[in-house]
Amino acid sequence: MPIIGTVGARSVKTRFAYACIFAALGIGALTMLYPLSLMLDGSVKSEADAYLITPWPEFWFDDGVLFQKYAESKHNATLDLCSESWGEPLANWRLAKEPAPVAAEVIADWRAWRATPEALALGTLGHVSGARLLPKNARLFRSAQMERYGGDLAAYRAATGALAPGWASVSPPAERIGRFRNRASAPALLAAFAEFKQTAPREDLFFPNPDWEYGRYLAGLRGDTSPAAAAGVSIQRFAPLEEGPEETERWETFVRTRAPLDCLRLSESAAASAGLPRTLAEDPGLRTKWETFLKSPECRVEDIEVYGPRERFADFRASLGRSPEEVAATPPLGAVAARCDWEDCMAAKKALRREFTSRNYKQVVQYVAMHGNGLRNTAIYCSLAILVSLLVNPLAAYALSRFRMPGTYHVLLFCMATMAFPGEVSMIPSFLLVKRFPLVPLCAAIVALSATFVLLGRVKVRPRGRAAGGPERMPDGFRLLFGILAALAVGGAVGALLGPRRSHVSLLNSFAALVLPGAASGYFIFLLKGFFDSMPRELYEAAEIDGAGEWTKFWHLAMNLSKPILAVIALGAFTGAYGAFMMALVTIPDQRMWTLMVWIFQLQSASHGAVVYASLVLAAIPTFAVFALCQNVIIRGIVVPTEK
Repeated sequence: MPIIGTVGARSVKTRFAYACIFAALGIGALTMLYPLSLMLDGSVKSEADAYLITPWPEFWFDDGVLFQKYAESKHNATLDLCSESWGEPLANWRLAKEPAPVAAEVIADWRAWRATPEALALGTLGHVSGARLLPKNARLFRSAQMERYGGDLAAYRAATGALAPGWASVSPPAERIGRFRNRASAPALLAAFAEFKQTAPREDLFFPNPDWEYGRYLAGLRGDTSPAAAAGVSIQRFAPLEEGPEETERWETFVRTRAPLDCLRLSESAAASAGLPRTLAEDPGLRTKWETFLKSPECRVEDIEVYGPRERFADFRASLGRSPEEVAATPPLGAVAARCDWEDCMAAKKALRREFTSRNYKQVVQYVAMHGNGLRNTAIYCSLAILVSLLVNPLAAYALSRFRMPGTYHVLLFCMATMAFPGEVSMIPSFLLVKRFPLVPLCAAIVALSATFVLLGRVKVRPRGRAAGGPERMPDGFRLLFGILAALAVGGAVGALLGPRRSHVSLLNSFAALVLPGAASGYFIFLLKGFFDSMPRELYEAAEIDGAGEWTKFWHLAMNLSKPILAVIALGAFTGAYGAFMMALVTIPDQRMWTLMVWIFQLQSASHGAVVYASLVLAAIPTFAVFALCQNVIIRGIVVPTEK
């Protein structure tokens, strides 16, 4: 029956009151949605846009923010690499703005040169690493290796020599280490990455910039540590003999000790006399001999040539038939690379927005999929927790509600007392219990309790003060009391006779260690007892007249009429088991038995904050789905006990 009648609801004051109520509820809903939107926005961020606190991702609508994220991802989340590639200092990703325009002809020539095998060998592949995120090429490389070796991690390790404890730790090797191409990793792993690099889009490449490195070298000689000190420097292709011995000495020192080795070339005569290739790209295996000769006095300064991306691009443009004036007017390498990156980003805006939106979620999903035991273990754990909770707690509550034992009040008081302490308080006792579980004494105690209860049921006693009538069966309360005393005595005696080594077993690394400590809940027992107490006693009496036993009354009557409250109990057991982390980590040392929450914690401890948000969003989906699908039953379980 509604509180306000139909006639009263038509008045202006009542409608205004309704409007105020719904407005307050709407505002409350918005206050809940706003933090959720911030969390969803945080789940798609990276270092480039982490400073933006908005309810929606800015890169969805702002091309400038999208370009910043693209620059970060392409240059492997390293500002120094981006500064070197673009030839301009970047203190943070927010400074990555739209570059100055470059002639379309130059951009077209740059893209044509970028597609050559020479550029592929010289360039560094982007989107392979970055600030504990998993960019697209890192994911694709891992997937390619998993497909190649059929998901057999041992075969991958044996073939590549990589030290990977799991597929989640498989990542592309670093291509450049200082002035060297990476030769420290296992040759088979480098060969696998080189094969993968052949299939990557050429717009994912970025290149070393000897001009930038030379500028940093000269700034270091001057003691200038400002970020802009290396900008605007252009190293000469050959030794600047005409500018004086001091400048020549600096140039020579730089190319012999600091310049990237794959950006240098020897003269034909020097290479022939030393029996070496002119460039390292021709035979990377001769790096040690090639570098030793480069630093030796036999290699004259006139025999060394800077032959980096700028020089190669100029030669390529000349081979296309560009005039010497056009080649000489080519903008600096960094300006061309930056402008081309901008145009590549703008040409693939939709794909990039999808990638940056789903990247962190893909990382979480791949991580969880690679530890598939976590999903299986979580499903088994949650199912067992729900089953045990729906069996143990209703049995205890039914006994307290039906039999009216003398100590019922004290039992309820004990159940309520457990609600006053957090679960962490019982963690150490629970761990010690499952580590040394008294299985044999417990079995002996159960047998003693059952035998005592049954045997005393055959004993006939005459109630005191009753003149007429024959002897009756001993009351159930006394039978249970004597049974408990017998169980304690027999269990203690068996434990003392066998000793702790033979009478105790370890339940660690088993589902029993997860389920048993939380099998009985004081709150659930208290809630169920109140629900059972509200059921009419006439129902039990009618069932007794029909010949129903106690188990029949419990299962077919009490449990059948308690579905709403049992749904609440099941939801509580599910959420408790699904979100269990610390106890699962403590009692399950074996990684093969870890649940999903333990694996997510491991992921969060070594991932970017945005990945943490993404993992929390995905982890909340099962609980939300359970509530959304079962909300009618759950609401009835919450409302019906209150109404009763």
